[in-house]
Amino acid sequence: MFLFKSKSARKRRSEYVDAVKIFIQVHYVRERSSERYKYNTLTIKTDPDRDECQNWYAEHNNPDKFPDIVRIYMNEKAITAENLTSKYNLDSSVFSEDNISKGDAVAVCLGLKLNFAQTKALLKTAGHALTNSSEADLLLRYCIENGITALDDINYLLDTVCETTLKEII
Repeated sequence: MFLFKSKSARKRRSEYVDAVKIFIQVHYVRERSSERYKYNTLTIKTDPDRDECQNWYAEHNNPDKFPDIVRIYMNEKAITAENLTSKYNLDSSVFSEDNISKGDAVAVCLGLKLNFAQTKALLKTAGHALTNSSEADLLLRYCIENGITALDDINYLLDTVCETTLKEII
């Protein structure tokens, strides 16, 4: 499905695949509702990224609408809607809708280069979340935490590991 432009791209993507598979093995958790796995969770008491994200929301009067938050991030990061839509194959309506698909919402987060805490908060406003019980979600989390934002690389990883693409994630 994906053609490689160079030997270095093949090597880089191969390394990504290996790292993603390890990341998924380490972080994959069964659903909490299962009696067998209910004690398999840990909570982090302090997280500087999460605290910074909460402060950011407070400084911006706690916006709660996906399009409003995206516009604020785009203004602060000097990113245009045209840049995001062309880079991630998005429809321009993603900047005005509250009802956005999970794949498109994640693409926006990747395009804005948000950290994991910011991504979680923004996805929540769109009614989505990245879970530890989905390989695709864990793969996306790995990409976010490791600064992998190129759509071709992400789709290659999703196709190789999960047999899906970012657009197909519901």
